[in-house]
Amino acid sequence: MKRTESGPFTPLSNCATAVSAVSLDAQAPGNANRRRVADTGESLRPLRIAHIGTYPPRKCGIATYTQDVVSAVHAKLPTARAIVVAMTVTDEEENYAWPVRHMLPRDEPTAYLRIAAALNATPVDLVSIQHEHGIFGGEDGVYLTRFLEAVRVPVVTTLHTVLPEPSSGQKTAIRDVFARSARVVVLNSKAIPLLQESYGVDTAKVVVIRHGTPDVDPQLRPAIRARLGLRDQIALSTFGLISPGKGLEHAIEAVAQIAHRHPTLHYHILGRTHPGIVRQSGETYRESLQQLAADRGIADRVHFVNQYLNLDELTDWLLGSDIYVTPYLNPNQIVSGTLAYAVAAGKPVLSTPYLHAQEMLDEGRGVLTPFNDPATMAEHLDRMVSDPDWRRTMSRRCWEFGRSTTWEATAERYWQVFSQLLPSERRPIFTAMTSRTAPQTATVRTATL
Repeated sequence: MKRTESGPFTPLSNCATAVSAVSLDAQAPGNANRRRVADTGESLRPLRIAHIGTYPPRKCGIATYTQDVVSAVHAKLPTARAIVVAMTVTDEEENYAWPVRHMLPRDEPTAYLRIAAALNATPVDLVSIQHEHGIFGGEDGVYLTRFLEAVRVPVVTTLHTVLPEPSSGQKTAIRDVFARSARVVVLNSKAIPLLQESYGVDTAKVVVIRHGTPDVDPQLRPAIRARLGLRDQIALSTFGLISPGKGLEHAIEAVAQIAHRHPTLHYHILGRTHPGIVRQSGETYRESLQQLAADRGIADRVHFVNQYLNLDELTDWLLGSDIYVTPYLNPNQIVSGTLAYAVAAGKPVLSTPYLHAQEMLDEGRGVLTPFNDPATMAEHLDRMVSDPDWRRTMSRRCWEFGRSTTWEATAERYWQVFSQLLPSERRPIFTAMTSRTAPQTATVRTATL
């Protein structure tokens, strides 16, 4: 394993993932100085927050979210030390850099105890976990319980999946998280009744913190549309890692049904195929979408941008688009980072009614259309394209709502939760001079959304 010399929150490059619990602590810049500070007394020691989840350069939605939380939280209080524990798997090769200090192999049970011991010895003040069943080992991620039982500081766990009909293993895993976490964060208020009814847990410790979003400048839209070649188009877009669960074939069919009425209508599908799908079936799904567009006579209206987008590229496409589309097929999807980004960028949204869309598009911020029904989707799309005044109204409502979800606002909410769990002498005091602008990350949460 090699380590790159990059700054604390900069993009990371590629190399090999370790297969046992590995610490990068000895390589951390300035580590000797921090030890000398710690030796002068516990009250003078800088706060240390450990963050556990997948982490870039791994291409995964949770990885991007973890990086964004770390960047935003530690921009809010730069003196607080970030200690990232990156979840790894043996069949991926990644190169981790600072602030990753430990790597935790998902399927090695004893590694969870070793990481807990390492964090206890550091010591850290608090642990923040980004939770998705599949990123932790054992049945439905139950190995995480070993860590939770062994770590000796408060734990805040953010749940990225809450199901209406969980399996018994999923139920057990979430109940263990609740029993051993001081606070549980959900990204959607609709998760709270599901936790009560489907998992049977007490939700008194639950806090809602909506998915964070970049703060974009809508005044750049005309120049961006010209640069992207969208000036003469009514531009629809969807972004994210492409997989069959996205339902993109229904959106293409909807465009085909109304294309003759709107000669400037174009649909831009942005993003690479999900790496897991490529391993299983190559580019079969993308090729089927391209063939569908050709068969329906709109190959010149459906455009595939087959690349990972960095944050600037993504926000440019969102600002340049007229309508954002999420035709997803899973009704139980509790969070979508792509949807959150689109709403915060002031985009009118046409979406199937999965759980996150129901909340985000409430109060006239978008249009919900039935699952697996391209004909009805076409009717809704036709009305949206035909009524620019309606689109402007939705855009204004989205933009206003999005001001509450910027990464700066999200970091403030996380610090409110963290501060409640720290001893009074360790709680940070924020002033106007404390914070700096949250660093922008190089990728966005697209893999599972």
